[in-house]
Amino acid sequence: MFSSVSVAKSIPLNTQIALVNSELFILKDPKLLLDVDDAFARFRLGDFVKNHDNKVSFGFTNSAVWAVLPIKNTSDSSVPLILKVDNAWLDEIDVFFYEQSILAKTVMLGDTSAFSSRERQKRMPSVAYQFKPGTTYIVMRLKSDDPMTFPVYIGDVESVEEFDQQNGYFYGALYGALIILLIYNLALYAYSKELRYFLYSFYLFSFTAFNFMYTGHGFWLLWPTEPALQQWLMPLLMFVYLCSGVMFTIEYLQVEKYLPKLYSYRPFIYGFLAIVGCLIVIVGSKSLAVMAQLIILSTVTVWMLVIGYYSLKSGNPLAKFFVPAVLLGTTGSFVSSMTTWGLFPYTQWAFRGIEIGMLLEMSLLSVSFAFNFKVAYDAKLTAEHYARIDPLTSLYNRRALKELVYPVWNLGSRQQTSMSILLIDLDWFKRINDEFGHIVGDDVLKHVAHALKSRLRASDIILRWGGEEFLVFLPDTDVLQARALAEKMRCYFDENNVNDFAKVTISVGVASGVANKVSFDDLLKLADASLYKAKKCGRNQVVIVDELSQELV
Repeated sequence: MFSSVSVAKSIPLNTQIALVNSELFILKDPKLLLDVDDAFARFRLGDFVKNHDNKVSFGFTNSAVWAVLPIKNTSDSSVPLILKVDNAWLDEIDVFFYEQSILAKTVMLGDTSAFSSRERQKRMPSVAYQFKPGTTYIVMRLKSDDPMTFPVYIGDVESVEEFDQQNGYFYGALYGALIILLIYNLALYAYSKELRYFLYSFYLFSFTAFNFMYTGHGFWLLWPTEPALQQWLMPLLMFVYLCSGVMFTIEYLQVEKYLPKLYSYRPFIYGFLAIVGCLIVIVGSKSLAVMAQLIILSTVTVWMLVIGYYSLKSGNPLAKFFVPAVLLGTTGSFVSSMTTWGLFPYTQWAFRGIEIGMLLEMSLLSVSFAFNFKVAYDAKLTAEHYARIDPLTSLYNRRALKELVYPVWNLGSRQQTSMSILLIDLDWFKRINDEFGHIVGDDVLKHVAHALKSRLRASDIILRWGGEEFLVFLPDTDVLQARALAEKMRCYFDENNVNDFAKVTISVGVASGVANKVSFDDLLKLADASLYKAKKCGRNQVVIVDELSQELV
């Protein structure tokens, strides 16, 4: 803390880092004619205007902006301070230090110069200076094809380092969260192979790459010697982000299903984006590229909300997540844009509104994907379950045989236990359908299925084997036990009517054997042969075959 340092007319300045835009004197140079000596002379003549309203942004402008910050050190010794411009995308930031009226130091900090040439290798443009006793004038010339936003901070080394560290924590948390979401959704795509999971991952990646570039992280960490790359990556990555958002919206909201008319316009939408991209490359103007894409990005954001609304009205359940998610992202982008354009008061949080809004948007969209994935997974399990279930009788069908019977058979084979199969066929069932109709026939099948199932053990497995044929697998059951159960079932149907006007009897083929001495398929063939004999010999009877004797009884 140096109470003897002051700005302009000895106004006390706390050397803890502070935004000093309100203490700047501003002059625009629309014709780009002034050099630093001319500008400083104009300042001494009073042509500069005090920035009383603490203006930070001047929007898009072709003018160079000159700013002067007078600092008066009333102490007897030099005071080390750091000047920092907290914006990484400005093309030209030339800083000049005048001690009294003599130019003492010149620094170039814009991203048209190599990052590696900066004296302070920090993400945001900054310069350290020893302010000698007396008045020092900091003269800045700023020029950019991007929005002219230049929050100017000054403070001692310790407070600036702490400020940078807090920024580092914020972006570390932001990129960490975005990378986790990216990996999570790529994993969902790898599992489900649904295109929308991939497009969402691409949308996440393109925003992260775009943000990494315009916040200065890329220039700082990856291409510090390539200013031309830094200059053109911003419009390029913005365009990629724009296209990814359009593609993701169309796929995520299942526009083909819920808004087919819009889906038919896809070639025109993508064609328009391609034409814009080509025109930007042909014209070769970075300012035009950024301006055009910002306008299109704002339009697309509104378009996403409108599409989400109509998709919601069409009954798309995912639109319930999409609309509030995009609204959060739009709100953050709006606050950030208004701050960048100078229409909202500048604060760190307002300036970073786009990052906060997009993080909330993408988190909510990831929640929706998790919800959708669970719904799809539950639907898959349900479909798989009902694929193995006969819808009429609610018994297992043939598809369930391997899954249900073979594991039990293999266990019985190791333990050398007896296994039995009952093949049951309804006698003269076609007559019931012909005489009473298929509705009554269906009722008979349901009644038979219920009667059979109620007379079996919990470990027994019953399947609807065909039209009016049922298979019962009896683990740990020998031939005598199987025969007794089959006869009990036959007697029940022989003695009871299914309903007031329909009666049905059953023929049963029984086969038994020790699991390690006969295969299941062979035992099934024996059961089928015994059923054939039961029907051939007059029906309403039980015929048994023991694999040891291979004789029908």
